[in-house]
Amino acid sequence: MIGVFDSGSGGLTVLSALRTHLPEQDFLYFGDHANAPYGHRSNEQIVELTRRGTDALMAAGCTLVVLACNTAAAIALRTLQQDWLPTAYPGNRILGVLVPMVEAITGVPWSQEHPNNSSEITQNITLFATRKTVESGAFAEEIGKRAPHLTLTGKACPGLVDAIEGGAGKGPLSGLIAGFVEEIINSAPDAVVLGCTHFPLVKQYFAEALGDQVTIYSQPDIVAASLADYLSRHPELTTNGKSTIRLLTTAEPSDVKATNQFLPNGLTDFEKYTG
Repeated sequence: MIGVFDSGSGGLTVLSALRTHLPEQDFLYFGDHANAPYGHRSNEQIVELTRRGTDALMAAGCTLVVLACNTAAAIALRTLQQDWLPTAYPGNRILGVLVPMVEAITGVPWSQEHPNNSSEITQNITLFATRKTVESGAFAEEIGKRAPHLTLTGKACPGLVDAIEGGAGKGPLSGLIAGFVEEIINSAPDAVVLGCTHFPLVKQYFAEALGDQVTIYSQPDIVAASLADYLSRHPELTTNGKSTIRLLTTAEPSDVKATNQFLPNGLTDFEKYTG
């Protein structure tokens, strides 16, 4: 199986795209709803919670886990890859959602830092994300290494993940997002990055507030296409599965139905994680 980890239901946007790009794979999803959101937690807490979720997925048989949570990827991925995984599950892999997004935004492969692209057109880009993702500086640092002509400005969106997970309707959600957009609109962004996997669930409200002239980078299809390419180069991590999908949550399944209004069939039936 391929494991998909998120602090809540946001990673289901990535899982949905993965199912389209990798229709023969089996997936196991772990939503840590009982501890969500992660955006206000300390770095130490985020690392530990992400480790627990990743451990649960790998203990269940996943040889590859995708951290479909920008906060977890920005804060915990490198620590888990370097300090935990080689001893706990040698041979297994953990990937994050940040790398494919940086490659898509810059047009530069991850392995190529400081390319000679001084003739590229300058652009202003706004990153909408959780406070922790913005404060980590991960997007700004990695984009700056590869595309110094791009100026990235982070805009934290406090309360948006909670509103999505809590099942807020169109009015409250669109109003909240319009407020965030209003705060950055004077910077005249050429493009924006939805740097939280919850945010594609409400992408239409960002599009309405931003207007047609602003490009929106949204993660699910970008991440799924990148993973499909990665697996084509690492076939030992793939499975000839039955296209099964299981969803686990650390909360009560009846409490994680609020996001159903946004989700396709087959991605709404959670089981309680009891490990």
